[in-house]
Amino acid sequence: MVDVVATERGYFGGIRREPGERFSLPDALWKDEKRRPTWVRLARASDKTGAKAEAEPAEKKPAAKPAKPFTPPEPEGNGVQEALGGPAPDWVPPEIQNSSPPGD
Repeated sequence: MVDVVATERGYFGGIRREPGERFSLPDALWKDEKRRPTWVRLARASDKTGAKAEAEPAEKKPAAKPAKPFTPPEPEGNGVQEALGGPAPDWVPPEIQNSSPPGD
């Protein structure tokens, strides 16, 4: 068994490993570079045993600032006039009863 330390979050052995967590990998898995987890490094004697030590930063991206939620400006009045681009009509044209063309 090879003692390793997680450098970032990962999943191994049915458990989610946190950065700095120390655990063991089978020798066969450690020797196979295709199957070896990329998020671990060999544990050193100076690493704390059983406790979560601070992980070495592995090319981490800077944290993004949280986006401010977008709130549209409050409309004046009830918003209908602004949405229509002018005052709402106060009358509706009557329906045409006779659809035949006018006679001479």
